[in-house]
Amino acid sequence: MDKKELWLNIANYHFDNLVPTQLWDEIAVKFGGQNPFTKAFATKLSRKLNWGKHFALKAIYEYKKFVYLGVISDFSVTPSKVVDQVWHEHLLFSSGYRKFCKEIIQYDFDHNPELVSVGSQTEAFQSQYFQTIELYKKEFGFEPPPEIWDVTKFKGKIENVKKPMKKHNDSVYSDNYVGTDSLITMFSSAEISDVKFGGGEFGGGGGSGSWDVSGSDSSDGNSGDSSESGSSCSSSCGGGGD
Repeated sequence: MDKKELWLNIANYHFDNLVPTQLWDEIAVKFGGQNPFTKAFATKLSRKLNWGKHFALKAIYEYKKFVYLGVISDFSVTPSKVVDQVWHEHLLFSSGYRKFCKEIIQYDFDHNPELVSVGSQTEAFQSQYFQTIELYKKEFGFEPPPEIWDVTKFKGKIENVKKPMKKHNDSVYSDNYVGTDSLITMFSSAEISDVKFGGGEFGGGGGSGSWDVSGSDSSDGNSGDSSESGSSCSSSCGGGGD
């Protein structure tokens, strides 16, 4: 599997394996249109984290990009606070998350929270975060949206950006992803503007934020508090959240 195939697998993943098959028809009727399972997951995020539905969909799509970066990088990547919150919620569906790792990305994308805050480790995570942003810009060809990526779990500024930690030798990292060609060079101009690459709506593969579910938050922005600072996490991808 090369970079382009990996990204299309992730972009077209609709979180259907989070829902028991006997509930598929009910979810499809309740949320309607394209990607009802992604919309269901966005609604869970919206209610739990006090996010608007549009913001939740956008956060999910940025999480997909983070997962892509975590697989193709040769160093441990670190998410923003918002992306980390989406990751946490995905992990709660343990069976579905295992299937996602095995079948969609074919990679063990682990998340290991930091037990005790250690200054040197926090500095390493800070450096990894900035390196992750740089890799994002290289692969996708544009700046990450600040409302999703600008808030971190770290206090203060980085004086010196250190070299990020390499992945463990026993990781499932594939040489297929090593190279100078960025993802953006593998798509035509038409494809780059398509949702499957990063334009248009935010659900991935044609997702839409225009659904309405009784009792769900109908606002378009992020009404939750994403400014909290706290401990970090460490994994094959690096850390950034509780």
